[in-house]
Amino acid sequence: MRNLSTRQLATAGLIASSYAVLSLVFQPISFGVYQVRIAEALTVLPFLTVAAIPGLYIGCVVANILGGMGWLDIIIGPLITLVAAILTRQTTKLDKRTAATIISVITMLLMWVGGVYLLNGFHYSAISLIGVCLSVVAVLIVVWGLQHTGSRYRLVIGSALILTLVAIIFLRRTDDFYFLICGGLILIAVILGVVLLLWIRRSQQHLGLLIAPLPPVVLNAFGVSLYLAPIIGVNYWFSVQMVGVGQLIACYVIGLPLLLIFRKRHIFG
Repeated sequence: MRNLSTRQLATAGLIASSYAVLSLVFQPISFGVYQVRIAEALTVLPFLTVAAIPGLYIGCVVANILGGMGWLDIIIGPLITLVAAILTRQTTKLDKRTAATIISVITMLLMWVGGVYLLNGFHYSAISLIGVCLSVVAVLIVVWGLQHTGSRYRLVIGSALILTLVAIIFLRRTDDFYFLICGGLILIAVILGVVLLLWIRRSQQHLGLLIAPLPPVVLNAFGVSLYLAPIIGVNYWFSVQMVGVGQLIACYVIGLPLLLIFRKRHIFG
């Protein structure tokens, strides 16, 4: 903190207050196992400014104090956020395009599997295979189309998204609204993630953009669940899945577009 400039300190304060306010405004979905903490979208900001690291930590401390989940959430939760923020900052140094691409592809593959898993209500059926095949075809359309169609990329992306929506209908084997919405959003995010990956590679953009949201997803899913599962009284691995899904939506579906917008407009730098 002593090495931060006055402007960076002000930025850290803005991020901290924004994190705390967003957590409290969306309190019903910010705490517990079934959570999509909207404030976690801000965890991508260390990619743009080092001031986001203390800002996110302080914001998480305040949010968790007011959240009422207990002292473990107040102490351990912010520490996990701090470590994740530091790792996100390190993604700015990922200049090896092959390694960054592999990490990005693995991340999107896991997201795709998770989305299918949720939509199927944790079990598969014969008709679900149609949805799986359609979603795979949607990804292949994007990969092929963006390599060959040039200016017609909007048509390719639109067709892939429509095919994904049809796939969601076939994959749907649950009446749980949370699973349905989360699974659908994740599949759509995968399609858009593939588009973004190809665009980043073709335009020589920084591939760390796609990896920046990953540390808070992984660390919160596995770390927060260590104390949250006993508090709530659920199985640890179930908590990992649910917290992980919420983090994917907050950090990738909301946070990644936020990062791209802020970077394009040179906000924070």
